[in-house]
Amino acid sequence: MTTNAFASTGTSENRLVEEAYATTLEPERYQELLDAWSRYIDELPSDGESEFSENVNAHFQRALAILDRMGRLRAHAESARLLADQMPGPAAIFKPDGEILGANAACLNLLGGQAPACLHDLQLDTAALSSVRSWVRRNSLADMTEDFLFIASRLGKEGAESRLLLTRVSLQDGETASEDALLLAAVEIHLDRSMGDRLSEVYGLSDAEVDVSLRLSRGDAPERIARDRVAKLATVRTQIRAILNKLGVSSVTEAVRLLTSFGATINTARAISRQAPAMREIDRWRQQKVMTLSDGRTLSWMEQGDPLGRPVLFFHHLYLGPLWTEPAVEALARQGWRVIAPSRPGFGASDGISADSLDDRIQAGVRTMAELIQRLEIGPVLVVGHANGLIHAQAFAAARPDITRGLLSVSGETSWEEGMEDELPWHHRIVATTLLRAPSAIGFIARAAVGLIDSGRDEFMLNTLHRDSPIEKRAMRRPEVRAVVIDGLRHAVKQGAHALVSEVRMALTDRRDVARNVMAPFHIIHGMQDNVFRPSMVELFASTVPSVTQVIAIEDAGQYLLYTHWPQVILAMEGLWKETLRGRN
Repeated sequence: MTTNAFASTGTSENRLVEEAYATTLEPERYQELLDAWSRYIDELPSDGESEFSENVNAHFQRALAILDRMGRLRAHAESARLLADQMPGPAAIFKPDGEILGANAACLNLLGGQAPACLHDLQLDTAALSSVRSWVRRNSLADMTEDFLFIASRLGKEGAESRLLLTRVSLQDGETASEDALLLAAVEIHLDRSMGDRLSEVYGLSDAEVDVSLRLSRGDAPERIARDRVAKLATVRTQIRAILNKLGVSSVTEAVRLLTSFGATINTARAISRQAPAMREIDRWRQQKVMTLSDGRTLSWMEQGDPLGRPVLFFHHLYLGPLWTEPAVEALARQGWRVIAPSRPGFGASDGISADSLDDRIQAGVRTMAELIQRLEIGPVLVVGHANGLIHAQAFAAARPDITRGLLSVSGETSWEEGMEDELPWHHRIVATTLLRAPSAIGFIARAAVGLIDSGRDEFMLNTLHRDSPIEKRAMRRPEVRAVVIDGLRHAVKQGAHALVSEVRMALTDRRDVARNVMAPFHIIHGMQDNVFRPSMVELFASTVPSVTQVIAIEDAGQYLLYTHWPQVILAMEGLWKETLRGRN
């Protein structure tokens, strides 16, 4: 390398390091990071991986640690806010040390719009604050002995005195299972007359015992209850003993705690149900499901269409998730299709797989999907692979011909030859070049993308993906398309970057040998303006895989064919299904 070349690399290296750290603080600088990385990697010699590792990797790893930490904090903050928002009254989530993680709008209103940073900022009564801290110390999160605490206190300087509920909650952070925190919420815990029937139903209380219970929950003493009911004190005491026996408690204090907890539960459930949206027709045709597999892992999947329809096993793309658009789902339901769309291991809410190699990972995924189909008792199925989801779809079809009716590729193929990366769009080209020339850097590039999506900058990520894809930019103007694409991005990064990186590595390996082992009818539908899986790539794939018997090209479609031209996709499914019927006859 010449002296000038060294100087040039040094300049691009400095710019790259600056952008790496800047991206940790401003995820929307993701495009600038990729620009800097692209210039840097283009100047590396052919054996540049060792030089990259020595000169830049340390900075990348530090920046990656910052991104991971910030990603967890953002995920915890979002989880805390969502939990607090579920409460009908003022509520806040805090750590055992008193740091406030999130508060809902009702709580902020009581605090004059100022977000609280610690328990002290909630301006609880002195005695109440002491009770909260004592309860937290007494019930360490590792060894909880009391489920909740009710205390009377004012919340906020101008707030009226109310009852507060303190209990433990779990915050999801997207990469680890959860982190324990605490919920402090103002709740309406009084029992009103409308709950009398429920007390009778749940605890078997008589009408008189219900009335005495309501009065006890308000704090009335037995003497006052007797006076107000014009009854003998002995009679009231007898009724109280009966109430204690039916509630299964030993004291009036325990009874009041149970009764007020009952009231809090009913009131909270009522408030949340009032906020819940009315069930739409689409909700009957699109439902989230989950099961525990034989090895203990969790598998999540989306049922879309007619629950009794012809079964389709759908393998989603790398960053386009299991969802089909609402108009497409309605059509699936009306035309008798049942699309079972699992989140592949490591994506969405499906537990990841530990595998020694990419091929082992693919085969473990095949076994996972085969178990799903067998437990649903619906085989054989039409197998559909979306974009690079075809890697997994063709592996399934090749390994399990007994439960595969036919294979349809939507906007995808699995060939790879040297130089193909040069024909990819900007973002995909940078990712592919990184894996080919400096693979140890891909972790940071992927985690930076995760940070961008985690922080809610969906618009920035879409602009990056569609930088030189005008047809996809146009597709994003359609609300139903935009909704599923954004959902797909979030689905891809829910558990971090690990599955994302593995999938990209798979895509840069030629897998036509697997496609050639598919015995079922094999069709392809693709867009002529797709600049990721270009028509020339699809033609190469189809010409070298004899099992491909039909290729359907849609003139005005791109990468988002499934979402923009779903009628043609369903028509292609119909044609493939009919071909399988002819083959069986």
